[in-house]
Amino acid sequence: MTDKPVTRSELQRSLVVNALTKPLNVLVPAAVVVAGIVLGALWLIAVAVVVYAVLAALTFFDGSEAERVGKRVYGTAAKRVPPPRQADLAKLAPPIAQQLGAARAEEARIRTAVADADLHFEEVTSETDALVRAMESIAIRAQRVYDYLASHDPRPVQARLAQLEAAGSEGDLAGALREQLAAYEKLSAQLQRFYEEMEHITASLSTVGAQVVSMSAASDGESGQRELAGQVRDLRDQVNALSDGMREAYAAQPDTP
Repeated sequence: MTDKPVTRSELQRSLVVNALTKPLNVLVPAAVVVAGIVLGALWLIAVAVVVYAVLAALTFFDGSEAERVGKRVYGTAAKRVPPPRQADLAKLAPPIAQQLGAARAEEARIRTAVADADLHFEEVTSETDALVRAMESIAIRAQRVYDYLASHDPRPVQARLAQLEAAGSEGDLAGALREQLAAYEKLSAQLQRFYEEMEHITASLSTVGAQVVSMSAASDGESGQRELAGQVRDLRDQVNALSDGMREAYAAQPDTP
């Protein structure tokens, strides 16, 4: 299983663990406890607890300690490579491959911008990775829709329905043909919406990449990263909604599995 980029909350946990387990912070209170037991001065145990809490707090808020832990945590994260892709562009129809390929290119640009930045924007790269993975999943689903539409010509159905209507037949067959055409049109509309949404999301990713560069140049803080990460999460919600609509339209076809 491939590791994800380090997030701000993970860094904070590492800082807490470092503060609680630093040898000096543990050994000094332990020595006070031992002294209290040996001397029969049990009140020293309470002093040891206070000393431990103070030393841990001083370590947690110490700038040099935070820098050391950050270098260790982010240094490990920097060696991680992006996870393997779910979709093979060569197996996708040209219009789908083009959209997904453009999204991947924008993700690569964001990763490069983050790597070149003075700020740690791993939360942005993590959210971008999750977004592109969601786009890959829907691209695979879009390919199924594309294949279905390519193998089903609605014109014979339209012609047969026209014959029935000309004969004045409004039975079950005519109704079934109308439902089939309506489902086909819904599926076509969903595929067109997929193209438009993918283009919109790719353009939005390009904007995120530009903002990363801008924030790096302006030395913006973590609030800027959180805002960008939130924007990418919103894009992922749009992809998920689009995926649900495409799945429902595909399931509505009478001869799909």
